[in-house]
Amino acid sequence: MKSIKLWIALSFLIFSHIAQAESWYQVEVIVFDRLYPNLDGEQWENEVFTLRNNLIELQTDDGVSPSGQGLIPYKVLNNSRNRLGGVYRFLKLSSEYRPLIHLSWQQPATERRESRFVHLVKLDGENTIPVAELNMTDTEPDFLDEIMMSNKIIDGAIRIRSGFYLHADIDLSYFKDLPSENKILRTSEESFTGTTDKTIIKMKETRKIKLNERHYFDHPMLGVILQVSRL
Repeated sequence: MKSIKLWIALSFLIFSHIAQAESWYQVEVIVFDRLYPNLDGEQWENEVFTLRNNLIELQTDDGVSPSGQGLIPYKVLNNSRNRLGGVYRFLKLSSEYRPLIHLSWQQPATERRESRFVHLVKLDGENTIPVAELNMTDTEPDFLDEIMMSNKIIDGAIRIRSGFYLHADIDLSYFKDLPSENKILRTSEESFTGTTDKTIIKMKETRKIKLNERHYFDHPMLGVILQVSRL
């Protein structure tokens, strides 16, 4: 009798965990730029950099899970869980592309009104670091914000929302050094005449996506490869 009760209890825990995992996603993203983009005389206007409100910051795995919490929302998954490793290696070895961000995280399935944008940032010369580890404290001077801005390559957010269909929203700012002939200068933008000033280029797109499929978001300067699957 005790063995039957134990089996029922274990079965309940197993199926409860499976049911919970089926309502969660693993989101994997690769962001890359082109080493030699074909500018072909095209001019780019310097966009205004703004961040959305109420962004979700990804959390790293500290090896400690709060008791009874179960799955942790927006936790970065170990690299061994990544499913786009072959794509990343191809980009890494390519002479035309430079991978900037490659990571995956887990998140619950949410409808549009409850979905949140996940904050992504890439600094020049650094590995991809969850923004939660980069947040400034109140004791740090303001000029560090300027230094951080000058070192940025990517700063933006990605949102996955579910409903009758699954959708992905991409909203990234790309910081690029452009030759002066490829810049559109504003009359009030005197400090933007130097060739070392970075131009902020936006990449915004919304698309209906399917589970377990690789989705490519194209842009003349950069690209995003996204895959969403059941956790």
